[in-house]
Amino acid sequence: MQPPVRVWRPQPSHPDGPMRLDREQHLALALARECGALALTYQTGELDTREKPDEAGPVTRADTEVNARIVSALRSAFPDDDIIAEESGAEVRGRARCWYIDPIDGTSEYARGEPDWAVHIGLCVDGEPVLGVVHEAGAGRLCWGLRWGGEAVATLETNGVAAPLRPSDRGPGALQVVSSKSHASPKIGSAMRALGIPDARNLRVGSTGVKMMAVARGVADLYIHPSRGTSLWDTCAPHAVLAAAGGVLTDVRGEPLTYDLAHLKNEFGLLASHGPHHAAIVEALRPIVGTWFV
Repeated sequence: MQPPVRVWRPQPSHPDGPMRLDREQHLALALARECGALALTYQTGELDTREKPDEAGPVTRADTEVNARIVSALRSAFPDDDIIAEESGAEVRGRARCWYIDPIDGTSEYARGEPDWAVHIGLCVDGEPVLGVVHEAGAGRLCWGLRWGGEAVATLETNGVAAPLRPSDRGPGALQVVSSKSHASPKIGSAMRALGIPDARNLRVGSTGVKMMAVARGVADLYIHPSRGTSLWDTCAPHAVLAAAGGVLTDVRGEPLTYDLAHLKNEFGLLASHGPHHAAIVEALRPIVGTWFV
């Protein structure tokens, strides 16, 4: 039987009511804007690109410097919070609040001078993504989402103009898929055939965050990552934004992602959707998903 999609409602963190996250949101937005501008400057200069050990992909000067700036600012502002960042590892003591940072999500595209990359700053409380900022600086887009106190708000800012962020309402017969540009997989074709989606409705872009924001913005309805390879710093910020906008993110089996040190890797892929047909999509993919991770 298909497990129900979990709908989370944050509970007040103290007897007087829900704690606001205005300070956290303000700092995350300021850091994303600052670091996005810095990364754009570096993208047209000397990147000092090199390969990480164990075939973990490229890293640039921007990755390390943006990582350092964000971690330093968060450590100073919220010294009791845990921090997990792609380029500096984990600073954790088992606290309820943990920031997940990806300084440049989509480094391959970034290093090639393309716009498909993003700065991710996400906050989890008790293992749930509650605040996310995804800055697609190369494309001039900034998305953020907040789920707290039983409310959810998601915003898209383009060229300084802010508007509510909402996924599309397209039905099962008109779904648009977004998939990887750098890591094409034959599994995507199998998934699209299982869902009756023609090849013409497959938008290929870089960066996990960019693809998930395409779903949140209604440009696409479904993002399928049919393999291992992403980590919690890839997903936390866009997960919070997508969920605040009304979308859903699970693994490809329909199981919720787990945000803790024991599960830094998303071992069963990713499935992000605009929301209303998520359970039906999971069920349609179930016969082929079982062969993807053996």
